[in-house]
Amino acid sequence: MAAPDRTDQLTALLKDCLVLVSGRGEGSGFFVGPGLVATCAHVAGATGDRVTVGWRDADLPGTVRWASTLTGRGLAPYPDLAVVEVVVPPGGHPAVWLDDHLPAMSARLVVVGHARTYGPQVGRTSGWFAHGGDYEDMIRLTGDEVAPGMSGAPVLNAETGGVCAITKATRRSGQPSGGVAVPVRAIRAIMDPAPYRRLRREHDAYHRRNRRWTGLADDLPGAAGPVSRRAERELRAILSGLPATDHEQHLTTYRAVAGDLAVPPRHPLHDHGDVVSELAGLLPAEDGFPHVLAYAIDMSSRVAEQSVAESLRVWARMSPQTRRDRDEAANRLADARVGVPDAATSRIPSVLVYVRPAGQDRRRYRCELWRYEDEDDITPIATDDPDRSLEELRRHLRDRLPELARGGPDDGRRPMIELVLPYHLLDEDVDHWLEAPDRNPWSVLGQTNPVVVRELERFEEDDERLGTWRRRWKALDGQDVGVALTPVSCLERREHRALHAWFQLEPALGALVLPGSPQDGPARGALEVGLHCGVPIVVWRRRGCTGQPEISHRDCPGSRLSEAVAAEFGKAGRDDVPERIRRLRNRAGADGHPECGHDVVLLWDDPGRRLPRPRMAPPTQGAIR
Repeated sequence: MAAPDRTDQLTALLKDCLVLVSGRGEGSGFFVGPGLVATCAHVAGATGDRVTVGWRDADLPGTVRWASTLTGRGLAPYPDLAVVEVVVPPGGHPAVWLDDHLPAMSARLVVVGHARTYGPQVGRTSGWFAHGGDYEDMIRLTGDEVAPGMSGAPVLNAETGGVCAITKATRRSGQPSGGVAVPVRAIRAIMDPAPYRRLRREHDAYHRRNRRWTGLADDLPGAAGPVSRRAERELRAILSGLPATDHEQHLTTYRAVAGDLAVPPRHPLHDHGDVVSELAGLLPAEDGFPHVLAYAIDMSSRVAEQSVAESLRVWARMSPQTRRDRDEAANRLADARVGVPDAATSRIPSVLVYVRPAGQDRRRYRCELWRYEDEDDITPIATDDPDRSLEELRRHLRDRLPELARGGPDDGRRPMIELVLPYHLLDEDVDHWLEAPDRNPWSVLGQTNPVVVRELERFEEDDERLGTWRRRWKALDGQDVGVALTPVSCLERREHRALHAWFQLEPALGALVLPGSPQDGPARGALEVGLHCGVPIVVWRRRGCTGQPEISHRDCPGSRLSEAVAAEFGKAGRDDVPERIRRLRNRAGADGHPECGHDVVLLWDDPGRRLPRPRMAPPTQGAIR
């Protein structure tokens, strides 16, 4: 039996995202992001209406959050779209890959929907645009029958691998088979800017964690654009690190790149990614240089976030697909300045514990204690202690930390415990140490204070080698960490070189969840390479998943931790993460769910939190780093 082709595999993924929507009418819909379903307004109803969404064997209650206005007469007015928020089922659900590009006139399209007569139905169709009349701005579907009940069904572009449209209606009676569909970019017309941007970030984050869909799409033999599909995703990820911008500002940039005579966008520009998709659909400029490349170069000179500017410049050098475009990109970038400013430093008070090997004997350690208020207020507590064995070091810190971890006399706020440790000590269970052993044998430091670790070798890097680390840290400033969070699979087996290439392709990746301890197993390579590539936030369990290939990992400790951390980080800012993990530890203790917080280690590594440089000198000339 022949193996299924890429389109068949994508269609199978599409079917699993399909839902049955019962609201004002009955029709189809599909998951576009966590807890969000796209469908037609004439199926779901008006904003605020209650609906039922059928997926697999479950009926999920939902509410229409955004919808087009309905007139109640004839064909519902354009765009006739709705986005429904549903209760996320246990274990979550998949989501389609949205393709904002308008399909080519010759593109093969696949529609998957619910038909009232035949049940789930797959129809392969070709699609092209109408230029006026009742179907202006919509895609005409010709070929197979679009049966009643398929309104709201996703339309897959078999050449790009993404869902490009939403089925709206069958053809009028007496006309050839087929129907019409609304481009998915029209969702911008019904959603406010902030929730739309959140949807796009969550959609992109889902597909960074689950790469099967985009991997299949990248293998499709469709016509190549000015940049590859993967390169365009990378560009969107870089641009997601920029602050929100309104439609008028986006339109100004669009016109600066496309020219004043370019057709204005049909829908609002809520996000930088919207500008990318609109520019990609235009005819090439007179000089033949792709608009998308020109936009990246233009933005690299406009943005204040220099870490993003540098990433845009690197992208513009690496992404052209022809020698001519590469040379032109290099010429346009030649006079641009590259600079990496200091990362915005967090202002979380801490007790900083700095542990390093004592000279060449790696079995003995020097320990310094510092009180960190901010980058200009760092005072020593104890910096001339003798070297100790590991057990002596543990006893010393167990004696000192409880007192240092108490809150100040004014506000009672307890400081963060910030441990700078050699790699092989990152799993030390300091969060389990008693907070007041003489009085409260049930209270541990990890429940009363945020406890984080940092890796010694990276902590001691010279300033000129901090660029990638600073860029990833700065990119997290002002955004939800959950958007930048990527879990590492329990079955991760790639070599270090392949992992390094993966991190290079993901400049917006700022946080990892490892399936288990990085001292061995599948997590070790991911953390070693992640540290080198500047990933600043990493979470794992000391006793997590060992990555055994012969067992199911759908509900293993690694998968459960990933789900718990993703839920906790969903609305967390970068500087909220230590406190969120403390809350996770307390929830695990209160609810008896160890996979959701017990034995959790947080590496939270702000490159701006450094000790005064003289203290960074090695204790002896022969010290091993």
